[in-house]
Amino acid sequence: MQKTYYGTMPDGTAVYCCTLKNPRATARILTYGGILTDFTVDGHGVVLGYDTLEDYLADTSSYLGSLVGRYANRIAKGRFTLNGVTYQLACNDGANHLHGGTVGYNRRVWETEDGSDDFLTLTLDSPDGEEGYPGHARIRVTYRLCGNALAIDYTATTDADTPLNLTNHSYFNLKGPGESILDCKARIASERVSHPDAGLIPDGTYIPTRGTQFDFTVPKEIGAGWENGFNGYDHNFVLSPGAPEQICGYSLPVVAEVTSDKLKLTVYTDQKHLQFYIGTMFTGAPALRGGVAKAPYTGFCMEAQEEPDSPNHGKAILKAGDTYRQTTVYRVDTL
Repeated sequence: MQKTYYGTMPDGTAVYCCTLKNPRATARILTYGGILTDFTVDGHGVVLGYDTLEDYLADTSSYLGSLVGRYANRIAKGRFTLNGVTYQLACNDGANHLHGGTVGYNRRVWETEDGSDDFLTLTLDSPDGEEGYPGHARIRVTYRLCGNALAIDYTATTDADTPLNLTNHSYFNLKGPGESILDCKARIASERVSHPDAGLIPDGTYIPTRGTQFDFTVPKEIGAGWENGFNGYDHNFVLSPGAPEQICGYSLPVVAEVTSDKLKLTVYTDQKHLQFYIGTMFTGAPALRGGVAKAPYTGFCMEAQEEPDSPNHGKAILKAGDTYRQTTVYRVDTL
């Protein structure tokens, strides 16, 4: 593993870029936020990134390429009750809590525990009370490059019961930075979608995907079939995948595929939910790598995770002494 200096945090902490490489692919991961800043397969870069650490620090809303937690996605009103105690978190997304709060795992500097040409293990110590969460959590994430695929393996432990839900927030574009992804074809193994309220919190009901704009059971263009003023996806798809396959040493089902005219991205995961986001709010400074401006519908996220607001329904709670585990793999094929 090549580890090079990338920049310095305002408090003086050094940030490094760690490069994984094999004959087909390269992945570059920052110790800041655990950010996947580059994933290139057969000469095609497929994730969006910035040029400098200063650019990443300036972006407080996109979560570009980062590891997010302690709880990925939204918690209604930033509040949950656990073991009879009510906890109040930061409301950093309107009236709701999003992606771990004001200083989530995406804005922390991770430690490099181990690595080689094909893998990198990062660790993070998340103290009791951080961003309002109970319990001292210890997070371990391994990026593993295998051929034309990148696996992300997550584990976590805690000394007190706590909500915990981790994911990666990479923005993919299979056509190139700045290009619209609306004519790419997507397939998602899902028969229903959580029905969101105005703040994107599930209201407890579900939308059947069949015959609606959410129907990706067979491949269709991402921008096709939008109805009734619909302007894009930022929705939780409940997964109903088929049989598992062998990929990067794991046995995982295919849950989604996206194809352009040249590339195909296949997503494998052991999670039951997938947040499909197509960058409806992807705007503003700083510009992307090479000065490319951000614009809506120029990147899509496939965030394998738990359902939003699960802690308020007694779910997604890591018990003291238990271990959280999650594996997601992104494979890129040239067509």
